[in-house]
Amino acid sequence: MKTMQSYTLEEIRDKLEKQEFPMEGITALGTARFCFREPAGTLGIALHAGSSVRQDMLEIMEVSAEERCREEDPHTDIFVKDFPMQIIALDSRFEYDLNRDMKNCIYSYHVKQWGLQVWSRPLTTEEIEFTLQKYREFHELLEMVIDHILGYSRIAILFDVHSYCYQRERKTEWWKDERPEINLGTKSIHRQHFAPLIDAFLERLSRTRVDRHQIRVAENAIFPGGYLTRKYAGSHPESVLVLAIEYKKIFMNEWTGELHTEILSTLVRDLVRARDHIMQ
Repeated sequence: MKTMQSYTLEEIRDKLEKQEFPMEGITALGTARFCFREPAGTLGIALHAGSSVRQDMLEIMEVSAEERCREEDPHTDIFVKDFPMQIIALDSRFEYDLNRDMKNCIYSYHVKQWGLQVWSRPLTTEEIEFTLQKYREFHELLEMVIDHILGYSRIAILFDVHSYCYQRERKTEWWKDERPEINLGTKSIHRQHFAPLIDAFLERLSRTRVDRHQIRVAENAIFPGGYLTRKYAGSHPESVLVLAIEYKKIFMNEWTGELHTEILSTLVRDLVRARDHIMQ
């Protein structure tokens, strides 16, 4: 894998303003990998694809790598790899959760997450402050790119890709589990304003078939959307549409992390087709 160049936010902003496409790299604090091939009205995002934890935090983290992987969203970066503009988070949500507001982005020492004790002790002020610097860097990059898109496009559509575990209680074939394979969280957005786009997107996704099984697509059945959805629904209610997409982890073994490449390829292909359909 090639070494990617590191850029400050100011350098990225300058390259965007000068239309220096294509561009790719990582942010100065290592929070995100970005790839901007050409200007587009869509942006692919994988907030929980990352698994990195800086060494000083790893030393006080109680959650094993295997446990972290299970609650992260591995391989979701692949869903947006063909987007002309994409931002991929590199750090684990167990260090800081980008889909929560800044006040709640660091999991508490006193509260378990998914039944897991995250920290061996309370974090120091210095540890918290550096973590928040990383959190801010990612979100400032995202805001910068959205502003850039809105400079030439009437709306910016963010494809915010996540995944969820379905075998917590028991191991079963995915098609025997009653929950949808794809959930779109729209609870916070201006649903009426964006109805044509949302309805067309859902309809297109519902055409997906995997191993002769029809993929079930639902709206707000599993998750209503997270912080990203709420944030931009509040600040840009009619110009930024965040499509918070949750995939059931049928594209991998959620216990071992093993990837099911054929299933993943089908889901990625049909996400791109749905994206292109609503952008016509």
